[in-house]
Amino acid sequence: MSENKDITSEEWLLFSFLLDGEGGARKLTEEEVEHWTPEQGVLWMHLNLNSIKTKEFMNERSGINPMALETLTEEEDDDRPRCIAFGDKLMLFLRAINLNPGEEPDDMIPLRIWCEKYRMITLRQTPMNFLTALEREFTSGVGAKNVGELLDELCSFTLDKIVEVVSNVEVVIDNVEDKIIDEEEDVEGDFLPQLSEARRNLTEMRRYLYPQRDAMDVLPRQIMPWLDAENRYQLRENANRMLRIIEDIDSLRERAMINMDELSNRVREQTQENMYMLSILAAVFVPLTFITGLFGMNVGGIPLATSEYGFLIATLFLVGLGFSLAFLLKCLKWY
Repeated sequence: MSENKDITSEEWLLFSFLLDGEGGARKLTEEEVEHWTPEQGVLWMHLNLNSIKTKEFMNERSGINPMALETLTEEEDDDRPRCIAFGDKLMLFLRAINLNPGEEPDDMIPLRIWCEKYRMITLRQTPMNFLTALEREFTSGVGAKNVGELLDELCSFTLDKIVEVVSNVEVVIDNVEDKIIDEEEDVEGDFLPQLSEARRNLTEMRRYLYPQRDAMDVLPRQIMPWLDAENRYQLRENANRMLRIIEDIDSLRERAMINMDELSNRVREQTQENMYMLSILAAVFVPLTFITGLFGMNVGGIPLATSEYGFLIATLFLVGLGFSLAFLLKCLKWY
């Protein structure tokens, strides 16, 4: 069931399970899938949408509503989460965290789900390694017993991974806030890029999770004979979790923005302080520069030009003038 290996376009059936109704399941071969009947039990098929064989199976042998089939098999990768009922069958689009090596978690990948009373079909274009957790549950005998529970677990595992990523972003923001509170130096250069990246990630996730919140909110209200009261309760809890995740993301985005503003203000204050000190130095040295410029003129009548101690006297005068100007600015509270 693991999708860690490279999946070629010819491998259309990534895995399939026949649920035993007791929390366990066994894997089916392609031939067994082709000859499956509802009397055998609940079937879960996970298909590679990039494969031509998948589209052949969906179009010719799946028996899915043609309107839903067109949406399920379209190649457009920008599917927004949504939930649509087709009689006693259900089509659900979700977005999951991209946990593949070298990929950004906020680059959320689509998962397309088709649910019937005795069958669930999931389709993906990008590998979704977190689904291996469901295999472990089946192996331990604590997995889903029917389609309703399987749908709930898929939603739960999707939300679990989202929560992990959001928690990691929260750790970054908490760390920056602690540094700001402790008034550590040089925090601006170290953490401004991190805050900017965290805010970008949250914004990207929020773009997909807002419609996903609506889809998961609609899901438990669908009148499906294969969704019992417990299934609906668990799906409502998932919808509430989704809402809390959205609220956390909005809160973290706001905190990131506040911290970025605080760090930017510190940078501006430091810059202004440096410019102010330069202005003070200029106020002291401009008169001295003016006087030395006068003494450097190559004309007759320069004071002390013929005196043996002229340079020493001029130097002491300029030093005394510099200290006098500094004392005057201090009395005026310029610094």
